[in-house]
Amino acid sequence: MTLVGFKKMTIGVFDETGNIPAANLIVIEGKQDEGATVSAEISGLSKEASKVYGSNVPYYISQKGTGDISANFGLLDLPDGANDKILGYKVDDTNGFSFLGEDTEPPYCAVLMESEDLSGETAMLGLFKGKFSRESINLNTTTNEAFEPEAEEYVFSAIANDAEGEAKGQSLVKFSGDDEAKITALKALVFPTAVVGG
Repeated sequence: MTLVGFKKMTIGVFDETGNIPAANLIVIEGKQDEGATVSAEISGLSKEASKVYGSNVPYYISQKGTGDISANFGLLDLPDGANDKILGYKVDDTNGFSFLGEDTEPPYCAVLMESEDLSGETAMLGLFKGKFSRESINLNTTTNEAFEPEAEEYVFSAIANDAEGEAKGQSLVKFSGDDEAKITALKALVFPTAVVGG
């Protein structure tokens, strides 16, 4: 499917029981001071083909499964609280400090992205489980030009879903259509136990 735009992204942070409480959902949809989605590129969807030779000819191509699935996200103005939560920073709520160091460990998360296909129907892509990373924080001088903020890059490294059910062993789910019941079912599949609104 060809996708048009990047309307919304929801991140669910798993708790220690392997569930995603509704309080652990982070919705990024372009609301002022709550962050906006700019871009997403999911790679590693296909395993590299490996030819098996027999009788002196390429006899079989082995290509079962996926490659190393990851997603590069361009996010604009993600709030510090959401940034710190998905990256596993230690937060001192009293002083508002965020620490990262030798004990920094991002939590497992699930991600649901919303776009549209060429016919204008809702298109959704979900990554069941993985961890976020952010390689750098950039500071740049200002000029006399009008300031135009740039998206910050986050990388999501995906692993296979380990929850029981039809999606066990899967890394990604996709759906295109406007059937609300199916969209609700997809959200429940990506975010177990969380109550996800429209």
